[in-house]
Amino acid sequence: MQPASPQSFSQHVRNYTIAFYQTQRNAFVVIITLLISLYILTVPDQAADMINAVIDDGVFHSLFQYILLSTFLWSWIVYGSTRMILHISPVGLRINKECDQLLRWLPKLGGIIPALILAYAFWKPDRWQPYLLLLESGLMFVQFRLAEKFIPVFALPIHWRFSDRYTNLTQEVRGLWRHPLGRLVIGAGVLLTFFWLVLFSLPVEWEIARRFRPTAIIIFGITMYTFWGSLVVYFNDYRYRPLVLLALVYLVIISAFNDNTHVRQAMGKTVPLISERPTVEAHFAQWVAARRQEEGDTIPLVLVAAEGGGIRALNWTAETLIRLDSIIPGFSRHVYALSGVSGGGVGTVFYTAFLRDVAEINRNSRFEQFRKVIRDDYLSAVSSALLFPESIQRLIPVPFPALERAKWLEDSWSDSYRNNLGLPTLDSSLTQLYQTPNGYNYNLPSLLLNGTLAESGQKIITSNLKLDPHYFKNVVSTLDVVGTDVPLKTAASLCSRFPVVTNGGLIQRDTLLSNGHKQHYGGHVVDGGYFDNSGVETCIQLLNNLVPSIRRLDTAERVTIIPYILFIQNSNTIGSLPRKRSILQEIQVPLLAFFNAWDNGSTTRDNMFNSFMDRFTNPKTNYLTLRLAYNEKYPLGWFMSDSVARNISQQAKDSISLKNKELVRLKSAFRQMKVKRVVN
Repeated sequence: MQPASPQSFSQHVRNYTIAFYQTQRNAFVVIITLLISLYILTVPDQAADMINAVIDDGVFHSLFQYILLSTFLWSWIVYGSTRMILHISPVGLRINKECDQLLRWLPKLGGIIPALILAYAFWKPDRWQPYLLLLESGLMFVQFRLAEKFIPVFALPIHWRFSDRYTNLTQEVRGLWRHPLGRLVIGAGVLLTFFWLVLFSLPVEWEIARRFRPTAIIIFGITMYTFWGSLVVYFNDYRYRPLVLLALVYLVIISAFNDNTHVRQAMGKTVPLISERPTVEAHFAQWVAARRQEEGDTIPLVLVAAEGGGIRALNWTAETLIRLDSIIPGFSRHVYALSGVSGGGVGTVFYTAFLRDVAEINRNSRFEQFRKVIRDDYLSAVSSALLFPESIQRLIPVPFPALERAKWLEDSWSDSYRNNLGLPTLDSSLTQLYQTPNGYNYNLPSLLLNGTLAESGQKIITSNLKLDPHYFKNVVSTLDVVGTDVPLKTAASLCSRFPVVTNGGLIQRDTLLSNGHKQHYGGHVVDGGYFDNSGVETCIQLLNNLVPSIRRLDTAERVTIIPYILFIQNSNTIGSLPRKRSILQEIQVPLLAFFNAWDNGSTTRDNMFNSFMDRFTNPKTNYLTLRLAYNEKYPLGWFMSDSVARNISQQAKDSISLKNKELVRLKSAFRQMKVKRVVN
């Protein structure tokens, strides 16, 4: 009998490919979570900025130590989950030389991938962090080898013994629990899950999430989902027990009953009735009276549109308005309204609260405290809520509003404002912002916060003003639907519910039908950028509403109102031809089209409205755009590193100066109109 001829290279490749498919078809959830993790931690600009913040703090800072700890736990869960799926009870696995080698080596190789992903994410040749993560990956491999050699529960068998028959769910559960390694993996996964759920469900004001920062929290979440996904797949049998499919069907069905996104409402004796909100005409008359000094006055009126763009827009909007306050005396007092979208809307809310809380004479000395608010970490709270408390909500068929991640984001805003400025202003209602012991505060700009009603695609505005449908056509008023006021922090979130990061906020009005049944009308408010990311359109609608009053003042009372529309822009304005994208184009191209059209829509509207204003002569309206020097590395999420925040602040100082000819004209107009600083 002749000895078997040695296999060719192609045969080896074929055998290993078949063996890899056989061994990994049940462990696909581990592969998927690793691939998703690679994308989340390396591709988005927000991820790069989070990593840079950790790098800037150094290797001995607690933030990097949390990264090492979270990666250590992630690696062990990947290793343990892979071994649980591959080694305890796979059925129909054909064991040959190649399959035997993969069964022995794949869990260890999978276990070092988390540290390699982090090393790639942190990669900067001149920094220590990536090298320490590479060292951690090597140490993890050594740990796995030593554990298999010296700890009986981790020992690999000399020969694999797998059953050839399928078992029922009860037998699978018993078999897994009786297996020492299975019992260890389940115990560790359940204990870690319970610990994280408790830890990250603690009140926002305890600032647990802020201590860990987003990167470590995301890794903890990935670790938890890796374990539970592996456990479901372990018990899954696509022929007899399709648990993955059943789990998806269950989640879809209960989603009809566990919507916990109802927006907060402001109740109490001190909260004004929404019916008492002033109309635009009545408010404008009082606003002019508070600034009018004598017959023949000329009064500048500034309408600000703050473009959306996450924390990038939040910082640029606030820094721009702060800078204008410092170089143009009386500027803030002549800002009639702020039209904000997404992060720009949040910036206008913070700025208006600051104007209300700090007297003009003290603002310069307290700007640094305010900057801490606009630069704070808001991603940690919303990330921890998304990954942990909301994971509980997704499994329960009853809504628990406290578990909604958008409310955690709102609370993190108010907590930061209270910690840095010592005031709970963002917890009060929107209309309370304008109440003083002496009546309505006409020295504050009105807020028009732009959202989108998902169910109809209409623009929805949350405002302290009662909007006239004749001028704000096909626009929904948030407070009119809700029927009551909302907290100021909720008003801010209703214009900034960015996809995935936050969910839509449910507003509804119950209408009694003729048959005695109630019909729910309303919908989910999402980010205003879906409709118009610039906020300029709302300024135009408001200006049209004001034009009859402006003309009447000019003719009847000889008071001249000079409107200015100021567009604070932070999106990309470069119109060069981009590089094509072909990888996964069926998925990537529609997403690119959506987000880039969202971004470039503001540029198109900016050009259109600028041209339109040139033809608007009665009253003559000035249009000015203040652009952030776009940097594609500036993040769109709710976290910003100190270095990026300082860059944006420096840009505001350098570009928003009296070297800008249009700003020189604006300042000279204020000077000619005898606008002076007012001491509150």
